[in-house]
Amino acid sequence: MGLISALNSGLTSLLSHQKMVEVTGNNIANVNTPGYSRQSATLSPQPAVKIQGLYFGQGVNVESVNREYDRFISGRLFDQSDILGRESAKSGPLAEIERVIGIGENSLASDIERFFGAWHDLSQNPSGTVEREQVIYMGENLLDSFRSTRAELVSVGQNINDSLNAEVNGINLKLREIAALNESIKSKETLGHAANTDLDRRELLIKELSNTIGIQTYDIGGNQVGVQLPGGIPLVQGSTAFEFQSYYAGDTLRFQVKSGDLALQAERSNFGGEFRGLLDVRDGFIPELTQDLNALQYALVTEVNARHEAGYGLDGLTGRSFFSGPESWRSDTGSNDPEALVFSTGTLAINGVDVTLVDGDNSLNGLRDAINNADAGVLASVVYDGATYHLSVTPETEGMEPLITGLVSSVGDPVVFNHEEGSDASAVAITSVQAVASAGVTQGAPGDNENALAIHSLKDSPIMGGKESFIDRYGRMAATVGTETRRNTMAHGGAEDTMNQLQNLREAIVGVSIDEEMINLTMFQKGFEAAARFVSTVDEMMTTIIGIKR
Repeated sequence: MGLISALNSGLTSLLSHQKMVEVTGNNIANVNTPGYSRQSATLSPQPAVKIQGLYFGQGVNVESVNREYDRFISGRLFDQSDILGRESAKSGPLAEIERVIGIGENSLASDIERFFGAWHDLSQNPSGTVEREQVIYMGENLLDSFRSTRAELVSVGQNINDSLNAEVNGINLKLREIAALNESIKSKETLGHAANTDLDRRELLIKELSNTIGIQTYDIGGNQVGVQLPGGIPLVQGSTAFEFQSYYAGDTLRFQVKSGDLALQAERSNFGGEFRGLLDVRDGFIPELTQDLNALQYALVTEVNARHEAGYGLDGLTGRSFFSGPESWRSDTGSNDPEALVFSTGTLAINGVDVTLVDGDNSLNGLRDAINNADAGVLASVVYDGATYHLSVTPETEGMEPLITGLVSSVGDPVVFNHEEGSDASAVAITSVQAVASAGVTQGAPGDNENALAIHSLKDSPIMGGKESFIDRYGRMAATVGTETRRNTMAHGGAEDTMNQLQNLREAIVGVSIDEEMINLTMFQKGFEAAARFVSTVDEMMTTIIGIKR
């Protein structure tokens, strides 16, 4: 092995250690860069050369610069980003819903209490004008509270729409960047170059999209990945990114993935991450609460109306609804006197339940009481249309149409029930304090509080499903919200802790450690210095040999 070969070996050592210092410097520079994976240089000796029967090494080469990577940890991070995004997104809307469906001084529960409390006050002074005005006012206030509660739930849904819509452009930018990175990685690796920076950037984007929409990835060859929604709708295929779009269908924000003329609808089940969390609240939790709220108002209005229609005002009239209310079915047969015997005796059927009319009770009032005692799924009342009294039947469950058969008038004609349209925006129908029906059978006597007490007693009656009072049902709604909020808080905290643990594990395996890099830097520096000293020594030897020849 000659001095020229020795000099070449020193040169390769110098260059190799220089590159290793550069790799280490790059690691140190990116110690705080999100998603960066530590890089390391792989050294390999140059092939040995046989000289005079002996093999001599020819130096060293930097074979490759490798990116540290753990597929298992990366996969777990993607999955956990999905879970964390889902629970994190729910926190804001649930906190707002908990404020809306709360139990406190200014809640719907307190307005229900005040409404029935006004009836209790009226029972203490049945002819009092102030107490009657207070009953009307508290009824209007209660309906306003129902309306405002519903409106605030709608507002939470609209805020969710705005949040989701604001994410669409950012999602498309990331999808297009992943597609471009796929192409860049393929091109570089085809030419034999490392695409470490591109791989880090792509992994970071996938993690961010997992947090936002819960994407899934799969290998398509050439170190490229395909990206799809959890439901299988493709988002990126190689170097092609599809367009993720949002649009409104009525008041509801919808999503689709478009490729040319083909548009695939993305439903709630197709998403993960933040989108799934927000859509679970918007399309699941809020509609369920709204349905419970509507059922509560419906039951309260129908029960109060039925009880109020049975009582008498100070003007001696009965059959008046307190609330303008739900749809009902009204008999064509009527009478100027609700006690007149206007029906034939015998058996009729309501929703398959038999109701029996007997002599003496076959009046409007008698039929009303017989139906209400039969548990036929309806509330019957006698209503006054300004001229005559009629039987009115209101389903206990909103949207159900009662089937009434076998009822005959006293003259032998079948009784027909005509559909009366209801109003979604209920209002207090009573405008005169004289019409507030606090009296019972004494027909408006000033001291009669029978009906006021009966209406007040509805507050604690197990009306909702035969088990719960109005306050109990609302309390259960509030408890449901509170339970879900606490579950979300615990789940979010657990997901965050797991995410931190996984992130720490990733850093321990593929992250940059300053201490390790400083040790490596010192080692490579010493190697560079030794190589430089070796080159200097060979140079001196060559100088000596040249001097001998002279």
